[in-house]
Amino acid sequence: MKLESPNPLVIFMHLPKTAGSTLSRIMGRQYPAAGVLRLYDSGSGVELGSLSKDRLEALRVVVGHFCFGAHQFVSRPCAYVTVLREPVDRVISHYYFVRSEPTHYLFEAAQQLSLGEYVRHCNLAEPNNDQTRLLCGEYEGSIPASCDQAMLELAQRHLRDHFVGVGLTEEFDRTLVLMKRILGWGYPFYVRQNVGRQRPPREALDRDTLRVIQEYNQLDGELYQYGQALFREQVQHQGPKLEAELQLFALLNPVVGRLGALASRALRSGP
Repeated sequence: MKLESPNPLVIFMHLPKTAGSTLSRIMGRQYPAAGVLRLYDSGSGVELGSLSKDRLEALRVVVGHFCFGAHQFVSRPCAYVTVLREPVDRVISHYYFVRSEPTHYLFEAAQQLSLGEYVRHCNLAEPNNDQTRLLCGEYEGSIPASCDQAMLELAQRHLRDHFVGVGLTEEFDRTLVLMKRILGWGYPFYVRQNVGRQRPPREALDRDTLRVIQEYNQLDGELYQYGQALFREQVQHQGPKLEAELQLFALLNPVVGRLGALASRALRSGP
């Protein structure tokens, strides 16, 4: 999908545990402060409908964990972007994140249960098939608690018809350069934020645990494969210039990103 307007409202659907915190911070540097709205306490983005005309016109990007459909609350053209993650790795990351967050509603379960037990305990709800659930959006009038094949097909259709940029956590730098070219950004230098706490690598997990995660995230697995195909199409559409930019970015980002982080830390600490 291409941009249909030279100045759309960019809607970044931050799917949890997909490196979206890093991308959110990058977006905050690509637009004026007044042009960025973070709606992490929103389930659907409905708050956009209550903004004044002037505030809405000043907005350039809205970011949050809300489900698909936020564009319905504004009258101006919108352009969705998101990042998908391989579902087994995403669920592993989610589990260890929750174990370290006492305020999370699943904290006690994560503390008491093994990873495989935790996935079974959550059953059809979070974190299982979360990417499909959020990208499906409100289904039959409410945010779905579980998923089925029809919802997967709807999530795939939304990705195909509404998203100008579909990135992959596993291809994060290439995703950034893709977003840069599609949305007209400057170079998106960064230091990764909110990196998961130390956890065992996927290869260290037993086969039964991996099988359980895959079983309970089958729809997300199909969605991820679909997203991979869209990502490859978008990258191919950009031609060889994207790969040339990616090589330059890979050389510069470790230096520029670190210098930027040091400068930001110095400003916060004051004289």
